[in-house]
Amino acid sequence: MNGMTRFFLILLRLAIGWHFLFEGIEKIESVDKGPTESSRPFSSESYLREATGPIGNQIRSQIGDPDAQALDRLAVRPLAPDQDPAHVPPGERISPALAKDWDNFLERFAAHYDLDEIQRRLAAAKLEQSKDQAVRWLLEGSKDVEVNFPTMTAQVKQTTAQRIQAYKDKLREPDGTNRWPLGAQDIQDKELPAFDRDVEKQRLRTVKADAARMRAELLAELNQPMKDSLNGMLTSEQKTKGPVPEAAERPFWKWSVLQWIDAITRWGLVAVGLGLLLGLFTRTACVAGAAFLLMLYLTMSPFPWLPESTRVEGHYYFVNKNLVELLALLTLATTRSGYWVGLDGLVRFLNPRRWRRG
Repeated sequence: MNGMTRFFLILLRLAIGWHFLFEGIEKIESVDKGPTESSRPFSSESYLREATGPIGNQIRSQIGDPDAQALDRLAVRPLAPDQDPAHVPPGERISPALAKDWDNFLERFAAHYDLDEIQRRLAAAKLEQSKDQAVRWLLEGSKDVEVNFPTMTAQVKQTTAQRIQAYKDKLREPDGTNRWPLGAQDIQDKELPAFDRDVEKQRLRTVKADAARMRAELLAELNQPMKDSLNGMLTSEQKTKGPVPEAAERPFWKWSVLQWIDAITRWGLVAVGLGLLLGLFTRTACVAGAAFLLMLYLTMSPFPWLPESTRVEGHYYFVNKNLVELLALLTLATTRSGYWVGLDGLVRFLNPRRWRRG
C-alpha cells in the first residue's frame, strides 16, 4: 500500500469520525438544554415511527404504537351483564390506561406546584370529577366536525363515538389487528413490492396525516378539561412556575425502550466519533459505526417499493448515504489506519507483551 493510499484512508477515517462526533454532541446538547422556542431535545421517536424498512415492524412494536395507545385511552369499560348504568358512577368506567395517565399527571402536578394538603385533596376531588366528565363525553358528547363528501365539504354534528369510529375507519382497524392507515403494512409488504415502486405516494401520507390529526384532536378534547380544572385551583404565585413537565425524571433502570435507544444513539455516536478521530480501538469503532448505520439502513430503506420518507434528503434507489458510509467504515476496519496515525500505534508500542516477546 503506497503512502497516498494510506493518507486518504486516514483522511476518510477522520472525516467520518468528525461526522459521528458532532452529530452525537449536538444531540447531547439538545437534551441538556431542554425545549426552547427554536428547538426541541433530540428524540428518535418521530423517525422510528415512520420506519418502513425490513425491521420497521420490530422497531415500532418496541417503542409502542401511538394509535393503539390512543384507542386504549378512548375506550370505556363495558358494564357487567347485571350492572345498571344508572347506578354505576361514570368515572368507574374510565379505561385503566387513561386512569393511570391521569393519576401520574396528578402526582407530577402536585410536586411541580408544591401543593399543600388542602390543595392535594381538592386536586384529587377535581380529578375524580374529570374522570366522570370524560366518560360522559366519550358516551354522550358531540361536536360539529368538517366532513369531506365526494362533491363538497360540510359541517356535520357527530357524537364522540362516531368520531372515534371514523378514526378507527381511517386506520382500518375494525377488528383491532391492523393499526396502520389504509392497511399500510399490507400495502408496504405486498402491494408496493408487487408494483416494484411507490404507487401510493402522496395519498398514503395524506391518510396517515389525517389519522394523526384526528388522534391529536380526540386526545386533546379528552385531556384538556382535566388539566384546565386542575390549573383553575392554582394561586397566582404557583402559576408562575409554568406548565407541568411532560414526564418525571426516572432512574435509568426504569427507562423505556425509546429512552434507551435515544441514550445509546447519543453517546454511541460520540464514542465511535472519538475512536475514529483518535485512532483508538479503530477497528472496533469502525464495526460499531457500521452496525449503527446498518440499523438506520434497515429502518428506513431506499427500496423502490417502499414509501419515500419525507425525512430523507435526496432520492435513492437501493443505495443511500448510510450504505455508502457503512461500506467505507467496513473498508477502514480491514486496514491498520489506527496504527499509522492514531493511539492504536502508541498502545501497541506500550504493550508489555510486545516487549516480552522481544
